Amino acid sequence: MENKLITFKKLENGRYFFDLHKYLINFIISFILIFPLIYFPTKNSIFAFLCVIIFGIIISIFIEISDYVGKKFHHKIFEKKIFKDLRLRNFEKEKIGKYEGLIKTENGRTIRIFYNWNKTAEGPLSFGDIEINIFYEPQFIENDFNRVNINKLKALNKKYDKSFWSKTKRIMFTLDCLKVCFNYYPWTKSDKIEREIIIGLKILNDTDLSPFDLRNIKNKDLRQKELEGCFYPDMQFIWEYLEKNCR
Repeated sequence: MENKLITFKKLENGRYFFDLHKYLINFIISFILIFPLIYFPTKNSIFAFLCVIIFGIIISIFIEISDYVGKKFHHKIFEKKIFKDLRLRNFEKEKIGKYEGLIKTENGRTIRIFYNWNKTAEGPLSFGDIEINIFYEPQFIENDFNRVNINKLKALNKKYDKSFWSKTKRIMFTLDCLKVCFNYYPWTKSDKIEREIIIGLKILNDTDLSPFDLRNIKNKDLRQKELEGCFYPDMQFIWEYLEKNCR
């Protein structure tokens, strides 16, 4: 994990972006939320600043605990019936660094499943999501890796990810896969995952997005992108793995 408060990074297309450490982000948000709330009634800047620090420390502790528990359960879920059942249904275990998930190919489409403690779907009493990735041909424009068909993906997301007020399940079209995220609970069963896969495959069959098999990539340029991690799961263990191996 990056230990610097602010890190400047160079992208493949030559552009730069800066990354903020989670503690710095936490402090900035705490300052914006807490400082005015305390300062304007009391007019005491020192007390308001102390409240910001205390609030930030409490939130940081909660984040660390949540992160620790989430990372542990990312691995422990393989001991649960939900993933044991899926492994009996042709899913294989996939490991990339500390990342562990399930993977198989169906009708030429690679399907990935994993537990992600950094939630995308909203829902009470759930501390993580089951994430399903169903792959299609990467949406580059004219095979130019610096040009993504953003307009097409936006239109698809607008059509299928309809819920505005509550998103206990999210359906998102990304560069290379349909992401289906929904809340995991102790009573969630493998049948729920398989139903969501069927729905996802049906959605893709209604589009012009061609199947994409990560384990049988014929285009040499796309195969190289896969080796570079372009099509890896979008989750924290993978970010840490790529950061470590790209230094």
